[in-house]
Amino acid sequence: MKTDRWFTRAAAAVLAGFLVLAAGRPAGGQISINVDLGKLFAKKNPSKQLAAQVQAVQQAFTAGRKALPTVTANGKPAHPRQEVVNLIARTEADLSTAIDQTKPGKMGPLVAWTADAIDSVQAQLATPAGQTTVSFHGASTPRAVAVVASLGNLSLASVTAGPQQNTVPADTSDRLLDQVENVLSRIFFLADHDDLEVKLWVGSTAPHTAFSFWSQGQIKGATPAPKIIRTDGKQDHILRGLYAYKATWGQGAVAQSIQYPTPVEAPAGQTPSERLDLVKGTSFFCCQFKEGYCGHVAKQEECHP
Repeated sequence: MKTDRWFTRAAAAVLAGFLVLAAGRPAGGQISINVDLGKLFAKKNPSKQLAAQVQAVQQAFTAGRKALPTVTANGKPAHPRQEVVNLIARTEADLSTAIDQTKPGKMGPLVAWTADAIDSVQAQLATPAGQTTVSFHGASTPRAVAVVASLGNLSLASVTAGPQQNTVPADTSDRLLDQVENVLSRIFFLADHDDLEVKLWVGSTAPHTAFSFWSQGQIKGATPAPKIIRTDGKQDHILRGLYAYKATWGQGAVAQSIQYPTPVEAPAGQTPSERLDLVKGTSFFCCQFKEGYCGHVAKQEECHP
């Protein structure tokens, strides 16, 4: 890989510098050189930099998860709903910041993918009808709850007191927080394996279709121009993430188009197109103009009239 070759050259250069300095030092002299090769290489390798930052987000998330207060609701362990919501929101913000800092203003598609994935978890935390609540007896204020929680062996799980608080059953919370952990793990894996980009191939059942695509979510202050692929064609170095798109065939009044998100004026009953997801989906995308539909395919050969 290019990254491996760069590491080899960089390490050789650093070692050569050490040898030169050693050869020139006075007899009996000492040279103290403190070089953090990890930081040096990270500056030249955005993927490794992102992997380190995501790992820090994972550690903060794990610590926050372990620190969630446990209460009893309907005789079963539960966590305060707002505490779970706050942990997920904090993690999403930290992850988005870590990704954007890798290449400021250029990581919109990957930020959009993580936001979409984690927002879907947040949506599942919306308070359902007939919500479960729990009361803390003898702890009528947040300050009192904090004092009770600080009493060592007396845990919040054994407290049943005053004002009501929305809760999430512990098994539900674990299931949703596992989904957040899966998002973190996927981004870490891609970064750690230097796999943040793909070669995107786009095909069409109508010849010479203009396929333009852009980040589905835009980072504040960043408005990159759409990328365009003329079908059947491909483009390298496309950042993994979530994209919106428009495929146009023909010109003028006779032009036909397919786009995502689907416009409100789309014909009723039309099969909605897939979003262009370059994290979970394949790097092969096909537009079927007869059906008015675009979506991922397993290989180029699957894109045919």
